[in-house]
Amino acid sequence: MTRGPAESSERALILAPHGRDAGLAAQILGEAGIAATSCGDLAGLISELQEGAGLALLVEEVLQEHGYAALVRWIDTQPSWSDFPIILLAHRGGGIERNPAAARLSETLGNITFLERPFHPTTLVSVVQTALRGRRRQYEARERLDTLRAAVLRQERDRKHLRLMVNELNHRVKNTLATVQSIVAQTLRSAEVPVRIRDTLTLRVLALSKAHDVLTDEQWSGADLRQIAAQAALPFRSGLGEDRVTLNGPDVRLPPKTAIAVALAVHELATNAVKYGALSGHDGAVSLDWTLSLEAGRRRLDMVWREHGGPVVKLPSRAGFGTRLIERGLAADLHGEVRIDYPPQGVICTISADLDAEESAPLATPDPAAATQSGIR
Repeated sequence: MTRGPAESSERALILAPHGRDAGLAAQILGEAGIAATSCGDLAGLISELQEGAGLALLVEEVLQEHGYAALVRWIDTQPSWSDFPIILLAHRGGGIERNPAAARLSETLGNITFLERPFHPTTLVSVVQTALRGRRRQYEARERLDTLRAAVLRQERDRKHLRLMVNELNHRVKNTLATVQSIVAQTLRSAEVPVRIRDTLTLRVLALSKAHDVLTDEQWSGADLRQIAAQAALPFRSGLGEDRVTLNGPDVRLPPKTAIAVALAVHELATNAVKYGALSGHDGAVSLDWTLSLEAGRRRLDMVWREHGGPVVKLPSRAGFGTRLIERGLAADLHGEVRIDYPPQGVICTISADLDAEESAPLATPDPAAATQSGIR
C-alpha cells in the first residue's frame, strides 16, 4: 500500500511562541536535514498533527499557560500502532526526578522526552533523531499490520468463495444422486425387474446419499463414525427397536472416503441381517463394536459386526454382490482387511482399517452382473 507524504511524515512540529526558541530550534534542525514547521498556538499544533508529523517539540510554559486537554484527546485517539513522540523543552531542574509536574506530564502525554534549556545543538539533534527513528519503526509496524489485515481479508473472501463453490457442488451432487435413483427405478421398472432387486439397488443409492449428507454437514472434512453408522442403520432400526441394533465404541473421526465405505458396508450388513440373519425374526439382534489404537504412530480402527439370536447360519454357496462390495471394495478403501465369517449362531464381519493411510484408491465400483444378488448371501 502506497501512502502519501503526510501519512509517513517525519517533520518536526515546533510550538514555542515566546522568545527565540522556535526559530533557533528550526534552524538547528534544518542544518541537520530535518524538516521543521513552527506552530503559533496549541490549536495550530493539533491541526498540523492531523496532517502528519514525526514528532512535536514543545516548550514547557505552553502547557502551563493554556492547558493541554486537546493534545491529550488527540493522543488518546491515536491508532494502535502509534506512540507519538513529544520532546518538551523544560527549565533547569525540569526532569522527572526534580520536578513532580514532569511525572504527571509523562503519564498523560505518554512518549515524552525532557530536554533542559539551554540546550546544546548537538544534543537537540540527537534527541530528535532518536525520536524519529522510533517513529519510523511505528510506520513500519503500521505497514506490517496493513499487510496482515489485507491478507486476512483476502483469506476471508477466498473462504467465502470456496464455501459458495462447495455448496454449489454439494447441491449438484445431491441432485445427481436423486436423478440416478429416479433413473434406476424407472429403468428397472420398465425392464420388468423383480421389485426385490429394484428396491435393493434403490436403497444402496439412498445409503450413499445419506453418507453424503453427513459429509456435507461436516464440510467434507470427515465424519464421526458413530453418526455415519447410525445414519446407515437408521432405516433398519426404526422398525425393530433401538435395542436390537447397538453401536458401541469411542469417538472416531473418519476421512471422507472411509466414511462412505463404512456407510455402504453397514447398509449391506443390515440389509442381509433383515432378510436372512438376526433381524429377520423377533428375537435376534446385532451389534457394531469398534476400538481405536495406535500402531507405529498410525491410527488403527478395528470394527466387529456381530449377529446373534437369529436363525442358524449356513455358509452361502456363492458370494453375492454384497460380499464382494464389503470384502473387496471396503478393504481397498480402508487400506485394511475385511473378513466375513458364518458361524451357526450368527454372521460376524471383522474390519481393520488404517485411518492415516493416503486415500488414493477409488470407491468400489459395483458389478452390474451381480446386481441380481442381494445382501451378503
